[in-house]
Amino acid sequence: MNAGFPGIIAIIVFCTAAPLGFGQHRYTISDEDASGAGSPRVVVLRDNTAGVEAAVAPSEGGELSSYKVKFKGQTIELLYHARDYSPGPGFKGKAPLLWPAVGAQYPVGTIPAESCGDGSYHVAGRMYPMPCHGFARSLPWKEISRSADSHGARVTVELTDSESTHKYYPFAFHLDATYEITYGHLTVDYAVKSDTSNSEPMIFSIGNHIAFKTPFLQGTDPGKMLFETQSSVELLRNAAGVLSGEEKPRSFAKPEALDSFNAHVAIPLTGYRGEPFARLIDPQGMTLRLSQQASSSLPEPLVRFNILSGPKSEFFCPEPWFGVQNSFNTGKGLVKLNAGSTWRWRLDLRIEGPPPG
Repeated sequence: MNAGFPGIIAIIVFCTAAPLGFGQHRYTISDEDASGAGSPRVVVLRDNTAGVEAAVAPSEGGELSSYKVKFKGQTIELLYHARDYSPGPGFKGKAPLLWPAVGAQYPVGTIPAESCGDGSYHVAGRMYPMPCHGFARSLPWKEISRSADSHGARVTVELTDSESTHKYYPFAFHLDATYEITYGHLTVDYAVKSDTSNSEPMIFSIGNHIAFKTPFLQGTDPGKMLFETQSSVELLRNAAGVLSGEEKPRSFAKPEALDSFNAHVAIPLTGYRGEPFARLIDPQGMTLRLSQQASSSLPEPLVRFNILSGPKSEFFCPEPWFGVQNSFNTGKGLVKLNAGSTWRWRLDLRIEGPPPG
């Protein structure tokens, strides 16, 4: 009996270690140059079994820089201008975080000089400037943790208040983004933490300017791709391109082709019930679903998707939001977070299988 005991121990050790080993092989993390020598570093998360890959760029606003999936044996990059940080004008694509503001901020009753230019707002008795869509996307973030195990691969990056943020925003904060790939889908968990030193509630809205390449699959007419979301209201703009205070019924619950509506000026969609989600559907059979969850609610109007398409439909931005344009000046769509509290927002991206037929 004693002679066989070491062998039994070896079998037990192998059996208990095997799942961990296989799990670590399925999920991996690596560091790479975004697009060659001298380009920003990206942290790459992979699900090698499902064929899903995400790259995060801490130095470039902590953004999602690439999102690849495997479809019918091919690896498909879904983000517009993925991992491309070459200089030049124009929309940079990818998936920058919009925080602490969404859209332009301008005094109520005035017309901003640009539809998405620098603006201003008052808080605590002072006026502060605020870039369109906030400052988080233009600052370097810091990686604070990473891990891979049998359940997934994840990395957390963080932005904290500093001299660079104080000129725009008087609050002390920690803003974390945890990217995780698990069982074939990608989640992004944002945690907004108001420091205990803040003397009044910290105000913000949040969004993500995620831009998908259209079409997904070679050979598809980009205009024939379909968009779906269960909105019920569209907020309207005036001749100057800013929100007029008017609205109209608007639902994409029945999927519509991208060439059947004009989103070259962003369309703010509100009036959601249940968990807000959006789908982009390639007629060749590939469907991307993007959903969002927040740890609190706000009164309507509250924009949950601010949809935007590019010239000749080179890209489509569902832009998940939790806020409203000019929220710092109107107070609409504005989170007010007490000192010492944390607010959370989750994005979930996944490729859905074809519907049963």
